[in-house]
Amino acid sequence: MAVEKFSISLPGSLTRDIDEIASSEGLTRSAVIREAAAAYVASHTSAEYEKARRDRVDQAIAGFDEVAAGWGADEWTSLDYLRDLRGESDQPPAPRKGARP
Repeated sequence: MAVEKFSISLPGSLTRDIDEIASSEGLTRSAVIREAAAAYVASHTSAEYEKARRDRVDQAIAGFDEVAAGWGADEWTSLDYLRDLRGESDQPPAPRKGARP
């Protein structure tokens, strides 16, 4: 892995805190800063991924709501339908709204 060197400016108090952590963990100052930067990037990337995932879920829910509005209310829950499809249901099949007889 290629390593790039660069200079940064930090307040003295933050530098002292970093040095304290480095000393207590047996690490170098660079290692502490590298770990902190990696954690920040991972957190930031994770937050972006989670927002994008949530947006996709919201779009899917909106689509399901649109379909449900067209079909109307149903007496079975999603779990009832899954159990029926798996052959695990002890209930007689419910008439499915919008389905052809």
